[in-house]
Parts: sequence; structure tokens; C-alpha cells
Amino acid sequence: VSLSTLADELFILFPAKMGPIFYEQIINICQQTGFRPKVAQEAVQMQTIIGLVAAGLGIAFVPASLQNFHRSGVIYRPLQEQTPKTGLYLAWRQHDSSPVIRAFLSLARKTTRRGVKS
Repeated sequence: VSLSTLADELFILFPAKMGPIFYEQIINICQQTGFRPKVAQEAVQMQTIIGLVAAGLGIAFVPASLQNFHRSGVIYRPLQEQTPKTGLYLAWRQHDSSPVIRAFLSLARKTTRRGVKS
């Protein structure tokens, strides 16, 4: 989907005060395409955003990983334009060497070495 075809759509966004960087990225990529998105609704949970899309209240930009969340009546389409990347960080308690933490960190390292498509 090309961004330019979305100029007249209503958008459902994550609130600016809850995620200002993500919100600004969306506003900026739309403005670079020549329009400011018409925000119909804001929601904090991605599952809620998908529910609002399913209810016909608008369209939403979501992380690619969310396409694994199947909801009747919702389709996911990649944007044709290059989109900004967002950093992801892990946090854990210093000196915690529990088996669960070690397994989680091992999986995270394998995933980042392999590369995650977004």
C-alpha cells in the first residue's frame, strides 16, 4: 500500500503522550507524503487498536509482528515506502543469573544475530 492512497482515511493511533516517538514517526511519514493523518481514535493497547479497525472506525499503523494477531475482518498490508526503524531494548535485573533470564537472553541474542524483519 502506498502512503499517498491513505490521505483521506481515518486513523487510529497510539496516544502521543504514551508513545511520543512512535506517534511522531507516524505523523512525520504522513507529512512527508503530503498529508496530515485524520485521527479518529487513540488507544493504548495494540489489541484495542486492532479491535477498533475491525469495528470499521479507521486504519492503523502497527508493527509487522502484529500481523500474527488474527482478527476477523482485519487485513495487514506492508507500506511501499521505506519506514523508520525503532530500537528495541531489553532490561533485566543486574546480576540476575536465573535459568529463565539466561534462556531469555540466549533467545534474544540468537534472534538479533539472525535478524528480525520488521
